[in-house]
Order: sequence, then structure tokens, then C-alpha cells
Amino acid sequence: MASDQGFAVLLRNHRRRAGLTQEELAVRAAIGVRTVRDLERGRVARPQRTTAELLMRALGLTGTDRDDFLAAARGRLIRDALDTPFLRSTPTDDLIGRDDDIAELVARFSADDGPRGSTLAGVAGVGKTSLAGVVAHRLAGKYPGGVAGVAVGDYSTAGELLGSVAAGFGVASAQDLPGHLAGGPALLFVDGVDRAPAAAGEALAGLLERVPRLRFLATGRQPAGVAGEQVWPVAPLLTPPERMPAATVGELMPYPAVGLFLERLGRVRRTRLAPHEIAPLAALVRRLGGLPLAIELAAARGRVLTIAEILGGYAGSGDVVPLPVVVAQTYRVLAPAEQRALRLLAMFRHRWSRELAEALLDTADGDRPDVVHLLDRLVALGLLSVSGEGAMRFRLPAAVRDFATARAAAEGELEEARKRHARLGPDLASGEGVVP
Repeated sequence: MASDQGFAVLLRNHRRRAGLTQEELAVRAAIGVRTVRDLERGRVARPQRTTAELLMRALGLTGTDRDDFLAAARGRLIRDALDTPFLRSTPTDDLIGRDDDIAELVARFSADDGPRGSTLAGVAGVGKTSLAGVVAHRLAGKYPGGVAGVAVGDYSTAGELLGSVAAGFGVASAQDLPGHLAGGPALLFVDGVDRAPAAAGEALAGLLERVPRLRFLATGRQPAGVAGEQVWPVAPLLTPPERMPAATVGELMPYPAVGLFLERLGRVRRTRLAPHEIAPLAALVRRLGGLPLAIELAAARGRVLTIAEILGGYAGSGDVVPLPVVVAQTYRVLAPAEQRALRLLAMFRHRWSRELAEALLDTADGDRPDVVHLLDRLVALGLLSVSGEGAMRFRLPAAVRDFATARAAAEGELEEARKRHARLGPDLASGEGVVP
């Protein structure tokens, strides 16, 4: 059983590390997608030798990775490969704009009185998995009980996840974990709890109860919802303000979204940025909402396009990164009332206060929603950014605001939302929340 589940874990982790979906791996390996799914869920005891070799070649495995993969396919448990399978890859240790997050998370999980678990929450493409991966690698030496990782699938069950955790720590079943981890604290990395929230929550709750020295670091578009969990919102990278004049690249470098774009652009283009590309660069990273995934994909086009040409592709239907789809994935986890509130808040173009949000969201009959809870929820999901000390100010990232405005139009609410916003009148004297 350990061997079978171990191969499922190895296959899934290698596939995700290669950035492939199950369908893409099946096409690349010239096997059926159902075979890939059954192998990853442990429904097939062991793959045929030919199937294992096709998968190995499709994943581009070499050296010890290749040997361990084929050995696990033959039913031999490779302990070193399964203790911390995700730690065997080299993490992206130079995450631009995430230094403070990494330092604080490492400090929290290094402390004896730190959280039992934390979920890095945010929209798709914001870099939750990369951030958590770096943190987990940095923490490896702090956990003598080991560090293991599992990836939640869209149809994962609690039992399957528990089996993957057991294999990740090198034991036959979840029942063996309390004894196996009795020697010291252990850390569990759980990627994508939102893909199967009920199963992930059930598995985590049971593990935390039975294994007192286990802590978890998870990622998802929403929290795992288990006792003792702390939510760590992962916000998009900071972008230059819209009205900021910039004559040199150096003036834009303090903004991490620009730094990430230029770092990725440097991998495909050797020439320096031309002066006429500076203004389009600032506009482009704003248009991409500061989302690392979108920025990286856009920068890859710099091999054959100028920055102005890349920006032009994002101005219409030619978007190479479907930002509305990215935001929609998180939008769908909101309750209908929360979705409507987000559509109304999209009328604010610049920063706004809690009081302005309360005034805007007041209904005609005076029934006011719990705005503090709503704002906290949107921040936790990465749909809203917050800044300031004492006087908190909120802002929707451009990609979120554009999506919510489009949804308001689709729901036939846009005209009424704008009228509601206009009725705030003198409250906007400071210039906050103005919509063009």
C-alpha cells in the first residue's frame, strides 16, 4: 500500500513540477488521460513498465529522479524520495517583492508558540505556491520530524489525502503517523486546499487532532477552515501609481511588479529598455494587476515584441493571460451578497475608507451589511488590498475592479451602481473613490 500510494504522490508532484495538467501529460506520454487520473488517485496498483517509461520520458526525468520513479512504479518504496518529495526540487529562492512575507512566515513557523497552521490565500496566479515552497524549504532544518507535501486535486477525498500524507512521511498509512512523528515536530505543506475544501478540511482537522506536533502550511483561494488556522493574504505585487511620471527605469524599480517583469524580460531579451518603453512598462504591469503569473507570461513575449506591442495585446480581446478568468476563479467562492458588494465597490477607482464603503453599500431600506467582515473576507481572498496606519485605506487591484465592473454590467446593475456612487457627494471631497 505504501508503495502504491508513493508512486501516486511521485507522479502527481512531478507532473505539477513540470507545469502540466493531467490531460497535457497524457497527450505528451501518448496514453489515456483516465490512466493518468487512476494512477494519481492510487486506483491502479502499479503501472505497466511501458506506461511508466512513457510517463518518465514525458516528464523529462533524469538521474536519481528517473531511477526513483521507475523503482516506485515497480512497487519498491524509496524512502528518501518520499520523506519530503517536494523538497527534492530546487525552490525559486529569489521571489521578487516577497522578502517581508518570507521572513515573517519563517519566523512564525520557527517559534514554539507560532501558529498550528497557516493558509496563504489569494487569487490564482498571485504566487501562493511559490511563496509557500520557499518558506517550506527555509524551514526544513527546524522540523526534525520531517517536512512533507501533498497537492490537493479537484476530486480528492479525505482518505486519498491522508494516504498521500502518510506516503510523504514514508509510512504505510495515516494511522502510523502519530508514532512516526513522535520524535519531533513536523511540517505538512498542502497545496490547493480550495480544490476540494471539504476533503482538505476533514483530512487536516483529523491530522492535527491525532498528531499534536504536526503543523501545516497551506495554499488556496480561500482558507482551509480548520481550528488554529491563521490566514495569510497574498496580495499582488505593488505597481506604480497611475499618475506617476517616470523618466528612467530606476524610478520604477522600487515597485516589485516592474522588477519581476524586467527580470523575466532579461531572460529572453539582451538589449536594454529603450526610453520610449518606460511609460508602456508602467502601464503594462498595472494592466496585469501585479499578478506574477500574468507578468511572467507577458514578459516572455518580449522576445519578439516591444513593451508597447505587448501592452497593445492586452488592450482588447488579444489578452494572452485571461485575467477575467483568473479573478473569476476566486469570485466564485464568494456568497451572492458578497459578489454584489464587490460589484458595487468596483465603482471606487482610487483608495477609499471603511466609512465610504459603508455608505456605498447601505441598501435602500437601511439594512447595512457587516462591512468590516466583508472587507476582511475580501482581503483574505486577495481581492482587496489595504494600506495605512491608523486610517486604513482600501483599493481593488485593477484586474479585480475591471472584472467586477464587467460583472455589474452583465447583471444590469452598472447604471444603478454609478448612481449610488454619485449620491455619496461631499464624502468624496478628499478625492478618494472618484470614478472617471
